[in-house]
Amino acid sequence: MGISTGTNIKRGDIIEFKRRGFVSAVLGWLLKRIEKDYDGYGWHTAIAWQPAPQGWYILEAIQHGVTLNWYTEENIFNHSRVWTWLKEEPDPVVMSSLLPKYLYKKYDVAIYFWTAVAVIFRHYFNRPIPKLLDNRFDCWELIQEFTMDMEDPILSRYDVIIITDLVKALNERKGTVMP
Repeated sequence: MGISTGTNIKRGDIIEFKRRGFVSAVLGWLLKRIEKDYDGYGWHTAIAWQPAPQGWYILEAIQHGVTLNWYTEENIFNHSRVWTWLKEEPDPVVMSSLLPKYLYKKYDVAIYFWTAVAVIFRHYFNRPIPKLLDNRFDCWELIQEFTMDMEDPILSRYDVIIITDLVKALNERKGTVMP
């Protein structure tokens, strides 16, 4: 469990990409004001899906939908933190059978509104809000659904997930504070 370094990334690992860009900087800054434990490092997440020469195919939800993109190992390790959540590396056959469930699904734009509402309700009313089930994913929801499918949920699929939820769960499973 914990953060992977060097070339020991495994199939099914969660990749937390370093925050880049104006929008994620502003949103991350705002979230840090409310969620004091959030270190502000990451914003975008993905799943290490399939090793490839000099890199990995990464399953990620981006503005055009859920896609499988190739990244060099150098890019992954220089611009992200790689977390091991699953207790065992998933079987490639199981991963292949899940791919059609995610691939080419539309990006969940509405989740930005619901995330803001969830943060407000959690912070000011100490209440979570339920997630509306749909067949769209943002990058955090993709991680949420994948871990459910792997029978090791990071958070219930019925809760609106926020990057702070992911980082907190990953830290708790690791058992120490990240560098």
